[in-house]
Amino acid sequence: MVRFRAALCFIAASLASGCAWFDFHPIINESVGTDVTGTDQAVRAFLTGHTLDPIEGAWEHDENEFEVVIARNRFDVAAGYDYVGIITRTDDPQWHQGDIKLQLKSTGSPDVFDGVWMTSNQSRTPMTFVFENRNLIQASFVSTDGNTYFVRIRRMNQRLAGRF
Repeated sequence: MVRFRAALCFIAASLASGCAWFDFHPIINESVGTDVTGTDQAVRAFLTGHTLDPIEGAWEHDENEFEVVIARNRFDVAAGYDYVGIITRTDDPQWHQGDIKLQLKSTGSPDVFDGVWMTSNQSRTPMTFVFENRNLIQASFVSTDGNTYFVRIRRMNQRLAGRF
Protein backbone atom coordinates (compact mmCIF):
# COMPACT_ATOMS: atom_id res chain seq x y z
CA MET A 1 0.00 0.00 0.00
CA VAL A 2 2.87 2.37 0.75
CA ARG A 3 4.40 1.65 -2.66
CA PHE A 4 1.03 2.31 -4.30
CA ARG A 5 0.73 5.70 -2.56
CA ALA A 6 4.31 6.60 -3.46
CA ALA A 7 3.72 5.63 -7.09
CA LEU A 8 0.49 7.61 -7.14
CA CYS A 9 2.24 10.69 -5.70
CA PHE A 10 5.04 10.34 -8.27
CA ILE A 11 2.55 10.14 -11.13
CA ALA A 12 0.59 13.14 -9.83
CA ALA A 13 3.77 15.20 -9.42
CA SER A 14 4.95 14.23 -12.91
CA LEU A 15 1.63 15.20 -14.43
CA ALA A 16 1.56 18.50 -12.58
CA SER A 17 5.07 19.47 -13.68
CA GLY A 18 4.46 18.26 -17.23
CA CYS A 19 1.35 20.43 -17.46
CA ALA A 20 2.90 23.48 -15.86
CA TRP A 21 2.60 25.40 -19.13
CA PHE A 22 -1.19 25.21 -18.87
CA ASP A 23 -2.71 28.28 -17.27
CA PHE A 24 -5.53 27.02 -15.11
CA HIS A 25 -6.40 30.52 -13.94
CA PRO A 26 -9.37 32.03 -15.76
CA ILE A 27 -8.54 34.91 -18.07
CA ILE A 28 -10.33 38.03 -16.96
CA ASN A 29 -10.91 40.18 -19.99
CA GLU A 30 -10.62 43.81 -19.01
CA SER A 31 -12.85 46.27 -20.79
CA VAL A 32 -13.70 49.97 -20.65
CA GLY A 33 -17.32 49.13 -21.37
CA THR A 34 -19.60 48.35 -24.24
CA ASP A 35 -20.24 51.97 -25.23
CA VAL A 36 -17.34 51.89 -27.74
CA THR A 37 -19.03 51.62 -31.12
CA GLY A 38 -16.04 52.15 -33.41
CA THR A 39 -12.77 53.97 -33.90
CA ASP A 40 -14.30 57.36 -34.69
CA GLN A 41 -16.47 57.28 -31.55
CA ALA A 42 -13.53 56.12 -29.39
CA VAL A 43 -11.34 58.94 -30.72
CA ARG A 44 -14.01 61.47 -29.78
CA ALA A 45 -14.60 59.89 -26.37
CA PHE A 46 -11.03 59.17 -25.26
CA LEU A 47 -8.73 61.58 -27.10
CA THR A 48 -10.47 64.93 -27.33
CA GLY A 49 -10.29 67.63 -24.69
CA HIS A 50 -6.68 67.19 -23.56
CA THR A 51 -3.14 67.48 -24.91
CA LEU A 52 -2.14 64.13 -26.37
CA ASP A 53 1.06 62.30 -25.64
CA PRO A 54 2.87 61.07 -28.79
CA ILE A 55 1.80 57.43 -28.21
CA GLU A 56 -1.90 58.32 -28.02
CA GLY A 57 -4.02 57.89 -31.11
CA ALA A 58 -5.77 55.44 -33.40
CA TRP A 59 -3.76 52.39 -34.45
CA GLU A 60 -4.35 49.32 -36.59
CA HIS A 61 -2.74 45.90 -36.50
CA ASP A 62 -0.18 45.39 -39.26
CA GLU A 63 -2.30 42.57 -40.71
CA ASN A 64 -5.53 44.61 -40.32
CA GLU A 65 -6.93 42.17 -37.75
CA PHE A 66 -8.14 44.91 -35.42
CA GLU A 67 -8.03 48.62 -34.61
CA VAL A 68 -7.25 50.13 -31.21
CA VAL A 69 -7.24 53.56 -29.68
CA ILE A 70 -4.32 54.06 -27.31
CA ALA A 71 -5.29 56.51 -24.59
CA ARG A 72 -4.04 57.55 -21.18
CA ASN A 73 -5.27 55.11 -18.61
CA ARG A 74 -8.04 57.05 -16.91
CA PHE A 75 -10.15 53.93 -16.53
CA ASP A 76 -10.72 51.44 -13.73
CA VAL A 77 -8.63 48.82 -15.56
CA ALA A 78 -4.96 47.87 -15.96
CA ALA A 79 -3.80 49.29 -12.64
CA GLY A 80 -0.21 50.47 -12.83
CA TYR A 81 -0.19 51.07 -16.59
CA ASP A 82 -0.04 54.56 -18.08
CA TYR A 83 -1.82 53.77 -21.36
CA VAL A 84 -4.30 51.21 -22.62
CA GLY A 85 -5.09 50.07 -26.15
CA ILE A 86 -8.87 49.76 -26.47
CA ILE A 87 -10.28 47.59 -29.26
CA THR A 88 -12.51 49.61 -31.55
CA ARG A 89 -12.83 47.17 -34.47
CA THR A 90 -12.15 43.46 -34.74
CA ASP A 91 -13.19 40.49 -36.82
CA ASP A 92 -12.18 38.02 -34.08
CA PRO A 93 -15.24 36.72 -32.17
CA GLN A 94 -13.14 36.37 -29.00
CA TRP A 95 -12.71 40.14 -28.85
CA HIS A 96 -15.29 42.90 -28.43
CA GLN A 97 -15.27 46.63 -28.86
CA GLY A 98 -14.08 48.19 -25.60
CA ASP A 99 -11.81 45.26 -24.62
CA ILE A 100 -8.26 46.10 -23.57
CA LYS A 101 -5.77 44.66 -26.10
CA LEU A 102 -2.58 46.17 -24.72
CA GLN A 103 -1.30 47.92 -21.63
CA LEU A 104 1.72 50.23 -21.67
CA LYS A 105 3.92 51.65 -18.93
CA SER A 106 6.36 54.51 -19.57
CA THR A 107 10.07 53.85 -19.11
CA GLY A 108 13.09 56.16 -19.00
CA SER A 109 12.97 56.38 -22.80
CA PRO A 110 10.08 58.13 -24.59
CA ASP A 111 10.25 55.47 -27.32
CA VAL A 112 10.23 52.35 -25.13
CA PHE A 113 7.29 51.04 -23.11
CA ASP A 114 6.99 48.01 -20.87
CA GLY A 115 3.67 46.38 -21.40
CA VAL A 116 1.29 43.50 -21.76
CA TRP A 117 -0.16 42.20 -25.01
CA MET A 118 -3.35 40.19 -24.80
CA THR A 119 -2.92 37.28 -27.22
CA SER A 120 -5.64 35.73 -29.37
CA ASN A 121 -6.62 33.41 -26.50
CA GLN A 122 -6.65 36.51 -24.27
CA SER A 123 -3.72 35.46 -22.11
CA ARG A 124 -1.35 38.15 -20.87
CA THR A 125 2.06 38.30 -22.60
CA PRO A 126 4.62 40.72 -21.13
CA MET A 127 6.65 42.56 -23.78
CA THR A 128 8.77 45.59 -24.44
CA PHE A 129 7.16 47.83 -27.04
CA VAL A 130 9.30 50.10 -29.22
CA PHE A 131 7.65 53.25 -30.53
CA GLU A 132 9.45 53.86 -33.83
CA ASN A 133 9.22 57.00 -35.96
CA ARG A 134 5.95 58.01 -34.24
CA ASN A 135 3.95 55.84 -36.65
CA LEU A 136 4.88 52.26 -35.73
CA ILE A 137 4.89 50.22 -32.54
CA GLN A 138 6.80 46.91 -32.58
CA ALA A 139 7.34 44.08 -30.12
CA SER A 140 8.04 40.37 -30.21
CA PHE A 141 7.58 37.38 -27.95
CA VAL A 142 8.34 33.68 -27.85
CA SER A 143 5.17 31.64 -27.47
CA THR A 144 4.75 28.43 -25.49
CA ASP A 145 5.06 26.59 -28.83
CA GLY A 146 8.65 27.89 -29.11
CA ASN A 147 7.93 30.16 -32.08
CA THR A 148 8.74 33.86 -32.12
CA TYR A 149 5.82 36.12 -32.96
CA PHE A 150 6.03 39.77 -33.92
CA VAL A 151 3.53 42.47 -33.07
CA ARG A 152 3.33 45.52 -35.31
CA ILE A 153 0.69 48.19 -35.13
CA ARG A 154 0.74 51.33 -37.24
CA ARG A 155 -0.85 54.71 -36.75
CA MET A 156 -4.05 55.37 -38.70
CA ASN A 157 -3.10 58.87 -39.84
CA GLN A 158 -4.76 58.83 -43.23
CA ARG A 159 -8.26 57.84 -42.18
CA LEU A 160 -8.46 59.89 -39.01
CA ALA A 161 -6.29 62.88 -39.88
CA GLY A 162 -7.38 66.03 -38.11
CA ARG A 163 -9.79 64.31 -35.71
CA PHE A 164 -7.63 64.85 -32.63
